[in-house]
Amino acid sequence: MKYQLYTTRSGWTSRNDSLESHLGIPNGKGTLRYAEISQVENPDNSDFEKYIMPVCTEGTWKCDEQFNPSDLVDYDPTCELPIPE
Repeated sequence: MKYQLYTTRSGWTSRNDSLESHLGIPNGKGTLRYAEISQVENPDNSDFEKYIMPVCTEGTWKCDEQFNPSDLVDYDPTCELPIPE
C-alpha cells in the first residue's frame, strides 16, 4: 500500500471518483466505495490537514498504475495523533 496526499477535499474526492469508475465500484458484490476520506491529524506533521488517499499496489483493487509513482509516499505513522499514555 502506498498513499497520495491531497491539499483539498475536492481534489481527493475527484480522484476517488475516478478510481471508483476505473475499478467498477460499486460492483454489485457489496463494495460501495474505494476509500474513506481522512486527513493527517497530527499538527506536528509537515502534511497536517492534507487528505490521505490509500493506493493499493496489489490485489483486487490494485490501482497504483493510475498515479505518478513519484507522487506516492509510504505510510507515515506520525500522521496520526499520538496515543496518550
